[in-house]
Amino acid sequence: MKFFVFYNPLKVSDEELEDEILKPFKESNIEIIDSAAAGSSLDEEKAKTADYFLVFGGDGTVLKIAEIAALYSKPVIAVNLGNLGFLSSYSNSEMSELIKDIKNNEISFSARTLLECHVGAKKVTVLNDIVLLKSQPLGTMNVEVRIQEHLLFSFSGDGLIVSTPTGSTAYALSAGGPIIHPDLNVVQLIPLAAHALNIRPFIAPPDQKIEITLKNMSQGFAYVTGDGDIVHKMEPGMSVYVTTSEHTIELAQRNGYNYLNALDKKLGFGRHFE
Repeated sequence: MKFFVFYNPLKVSDEELEDEILKPFKESNIEIIDSAAAGSSLDEEKAKTADYFLVFGGDGTVLKIAEIAALYSKPVIAVNLGNLGFLSSYSNSEMSELIKDIKNNEISFSARTLLECHVGAKKVTVLNDIVLLKSQPLGTMNVEVRIQEHLLFSFSGDGLIVSTPTGSTAYALSAGGPIIHPDLNVVQLIPLAAHALNIRPFIAPPDQKIEITLKNMSQGFAYVTGDGDIVHKMEPGMSVYVTTSEHTIELAQRNGYNYLNALDKKLGFGRHFE
């Protein structure tokens, strides 16, 4: 098996990557064909020949390589060097367990839904969410949302989140959305600070075209983000189009993994606190 390595340069230097992190993998005869900082330029031909993408960083590092992993159909094994590490199955203290699992072929994978966004001349594919946001805290925007050309929302507020089940534990959760099991193939839409009691989160089926139109704003401008990165500036009258992608991403999970256990361990979800 051949591995292409991505890493977060803010958490690990090139020297630390080679001398500390990758050394035990090479000593175990696990083939590392190349490495690159997540989000930077890479040798695409080498990436295409890899069997797996091995990622060292936090959840943000995984998000940065999700699109290329989906494009090249490469399963992703993530090692958490950050804080939460919700998308990682291993921590930096579990390198020996990871090496053992790789050698024994004891890693399974979970297929995750992706979103595809078209705005202006840009197209992006994301794992967590597409978000329409105001450029400044003052004022509101008027937003219209249609699914398959049928009106769903028309409201004044701060913006809108369109999230995958994987993204339901990210920004969407902070905005009051439900946690959605990643095995479900659905899309959730969460209005941000809507000035109406009848505007609430909505769960939509996959493979339907979502059109988000910025009707007008009281001041400033808006922008669209994909997994936290700014994609495009929005002016009144512009629309964003979101669908589920034809691609998916395969995220590693250890044998015996259970999503409810992960919610408990990472978020303390469902616990009774005394």
